[in-house]
Amino acid sequence: MRRAGLRIYSIHLPPPYSAAGREPEALREGFSIAAFLLTVLWALANRLWLRGAIAAAVIILALGLAQLLALNVLGQAVIVLAFMVWVGMEGNDWLRAGLARRGWREVCVIAAESEDGAIRRYADLSALRPAPASSDLPAEGPASA
Repeated sequence: MRRAGLRIYSIHLPPPYSAAGREPEALREGFSIAAFLLTVLWALANRLWLRGAIAAAVIILALGLAQLLALNVLGQAVIVLAFMVWVGMEGNDWLRAGLARRGWREVCVIAAESEDGAIRRYADLSALRPAPASSDLPAEGPASA
């Protein structure tokens, strides 16, 4: 049985110069289980190259430091697990920042049951929005003083 409930999603539109027919993205707010479980692989799969490299370096350095401090396996696991939890909490924010760097625009925040539901709801709300009045459009040609 599926758990009912709404989640919060941010809706991002592709840059104007992207391929035609590109769909909006819905990113869930909150903890990312994939980022938690697959920290480095998740970052690389989501085109977060620098963050993935930094995450790998942090894990390696943390384990090396734990060895120097002569921590047992449990101590090492706690250090790595704490880092992975932090990545899980920050993961979706990293995705938002990555989209923004690539020219995507965050247009709204929507409550929905799923990503598809959030995109459908955004499309429905966009269809209800009235077209801009001619006075709201920017003037064509040189501006007169």
